[in-house]
Amino acid sequence: MYDKPLEGIRVVDLTRVVAGPVCTMNLAQMGADVIKIETPEKGDDTRATPPFINGESAYFMLMNGGKRSLTLDLKSPEGKRILWKLIDTADVFVENFRPGVADRLGFSYNVVSAKKPRIIYCSISGYGSDSDTGAYDPIIQGESGFMSITGAPEGLPTKVAAPIADLVSALYAVQGILYSLYYRERTGEGQYVDVSMLSSMASLLHLPGSVYIGTGENPRRLGNMHHSFAPYQLYVTKDGYINIACGNDSLWQSFCDAIALPELKFDPRFDKNKNRVKNSSELNNIINEVILSRKTCEWNKLLTAAGVPNGRVSTIADVFSDPVLLHKNVVCSTEHPLAGSIKLLGHPVKMSRTSSECRPAPLLGADNRDILLSLGFSDEQIKDLKVAKAI
Repeated sequence: MYDKPLEGIRVVDLTRVVAGPVCTMNLAQMGADVIKIETPEKGDDTRATPPFINGESAYFMLMNGGKRSLTLDLKSPEGKRILWKLIDTADVFVENFRPGVADRLGFSYNVVSAKKPRIIYCSISGYGSDSDTGAYDPIIQGESGFMSITGAPEGLPTKVAAPIADLVSALYAVQGILYSLYYRERTGEGQYVDVSMLSSMASLLHLPGSVYIGTGENPRRLGNMHHSFAPYQLYVTKDGYINIACGNDSLWQSFCDAIALPELKFDPRFDKNKNRVKNSSELNNIINEVILSRKTCEWNKLLTAAGVPNGRVSTIADVFSDPVLLHKNVVCSTEHPLAGSIKLLGHPVKMSRTSSECRPAPLLGADNRDILLSLGFSDEQIKDLKVAKAI
């Protein structure tokens, strides 16, 4: 029995920056042997991105845990030859170059699949493989419609602080790869997985899309309010903030009792959710004053006892020290050879028979010798490849 669900699966990882690396890190956490191909001396662009711990980029380490690093000059004949030998041993090939770059390097899907029909070949790009336009996360956040509905009503369109377009496309890429591995298990055939950041983000527009489909109007920016539920937003307390979510009329009634205003349950302006949404400004004038009278921890205790969903606004430091997340190994500690003891983000999916793992990101080219020896190269040949700067 396999301890890790993807043990025995080898991934050739030609990705860099965010979307591709997060995709392949997910596979590595589930036991896949992910070999990250990096340019000699420089490596992934994010290795040079601050902040640094003992010279190692925290940005890089949080998105590349559990992989092995092999440096290759893919513009050199020797570098290409090594990559072909590696592909011959692989199950999955992932790249997130601008469309057309992999073709020019000689590693397009058509070329790779012709030599290895069982390969799962995944491309992640801004607009899909049929467009040669490059993109970065904020561009896609804007074009996907997300920025138009994020931010204060009278403020500017606002992006999500985390690179959500990169991260969502990374997770869809993982899905596509797993779907394809299952299909190959049944048919013996590999296939091409084409993931577009724009398509990935558009696929998440269920709730704002329902407003448009239902009314024919563009959803407005509502800050921390909700288009379809009330109260369902952030409120200011005596010492901070609290999110309160009354997702149905039963929760609303419990909320009214918890804040000692039971008469609001029978007020025709607020008795049903549709009425509360319609009269949300009046409702919030009442709730704001009440919530401001107590501290966050007091409201948390009262509302939780009443069964009303609520929560404080945590800082990132709070999250990385959260006892629940630490217990579930979603925030995990590991030893990096240069950075020392560091916290990483583990895999959030927990399974009863198989597990994930939390391992540090590799040093640049740290696994050159081991990987090349496994491909049949001798120590003398490896020395020659270094001299030729192919690795």
